[in-house]
Amino acid sequence: MKRLLVICALAVMAASAFAQAKNVKKVKNYIENADTPIALDLSNAKPGMVEEYRALLGPALTDPESKDMADTWRYAARLKIYDMNQLLKQYAANGNQFKDVKEFFQNQYDIVKYYENYERCMHTPNEKGKLPYKEEEMGKEHIFAQQVATGPRNNLVVGASQLVYTDAPFTVKLLDLYYETFDNPLFKELDLRNKDENLSLANFIYATALKETGTNEEKRMELLKQSLDGENGPLALQDLVTYYKDKEDHATMRQYLKMGTEKFPKQLIFHLNLVQDELRNHENAQADADAKKAIVIIEASDSLKADPNVAWFYYFDAVALYNQEKFEPAYDMFLKAYQHEANFDNLSGAANCAAKLGIENYTKKDIAKKWYDKAIEHYEQCRTDFPDQEDVWGYQLYVCYNNTGNTAKAAQFKKYTKK
Repeated sequence: MKRLLVICALAVMAASAFAQAKNVKKVKNYIENADTPIALDLSNAKPGMVEEYRALLGPALTDPESKDMADTWRYAARLKIYDMNQLLKQYAANGNQFKDVKEFFQNQYDIVKYYENYERCMHTPNEKGKLPYKEEEMGKEHIFAQQVATGPRNNLVVGASQLVYTDAPFTVKLLDLYYETFDNPLFKELDLRNKDENLSLANFIYATALKETGTNEEKRMELLKQSLDGENGPLALQDLVTYYKDKEDHATMRQYLKMGTEKFPKQLIFHLNLVQDELRNHENAQADADAKKAIVIIEASDSLKADPNVAWFYYFDAVALYNQEKFEPAYDMFLKAYQHEANFDNLSGAANCAAKLGIENYTKKDIAKKWYDKAIEHYEQCRTDFPDQEDVWGYQLYVCYNNTGNTAKAAQFKKYTKK
């Protein structure tokens, strides 16, 4: 009895498989033998016929017998093209916006995948060793499938770029298929590895998606490195800098910062971070040199002159010079920084340099007085413009007036010596 039940079950399965294969042939017959030829996108199919095709083909995509039939994927792909055109009509009617962005790019994914399956099945012999189509027809169908699938293939990267921050796992799915196409026979004539202009962008988006999902750091780093020569190269390089900084791998971080200043000289962020890092590590001579390199680039470009970060380069160069006790060039740099950004640090920095030069030249009274006068001028301006910094300018004005022999004026600021 038990054996009989097993036999019956197998019979049901066989009947089901046969039914699905029969359904595929039914759809093929409808489409190929219609009185009026059915368009590729099924746009001229009779009302209700598209949904009938869908109902017949849906189970066939996963049935063990019919899922390896070339015609299954041939006609299922045409349904997906029909769906794509319906979505595009909705897009136009909705003010060039998709109601569901993910739905459209899932459709593009399906078109590519279905035609890949079609290509595979066209070259898979049946149990009798025969291919489903004649060689001439296979060649035509291959080129046709490739042409139809190429647009949706390119859209996999478009979808990934739009969804990477809102649906990173789906982005990974899209790009996994995109990378698969490089070695898929469907696209063999296109030489994608050498001619695909979207590869660098795809690498960067994939790396971003892996960051969003918190998976496969090693692969993410490799993808970022492969993105350096593309349009997102600066962003990829900044990600590498941040990654190695977080890992406290200072040597590698510094390596990528230097690369940034050379590879993307007009991306000021790399110059800025490099000089900051050098100052932090007391490499003042190197910081001075690298800040000056950046300043040369800035002063040669009208657009960079307008960058809000410009003042920092003069400020950091001034600090590097000050730390080397090169007070006169540091004074000039602080004033240039102040011209770009009139803040307290830049103005008080210039005042400090002038005061230091007054002290240095104490044996040369005329020169010392000149510098003290400059220091007093700048500290008085600090007093006017930055009253909340009174602890600094108050004490320094006391010192400067006192050192120049103006004891009456110094007395006004003596109270700041007690703070």
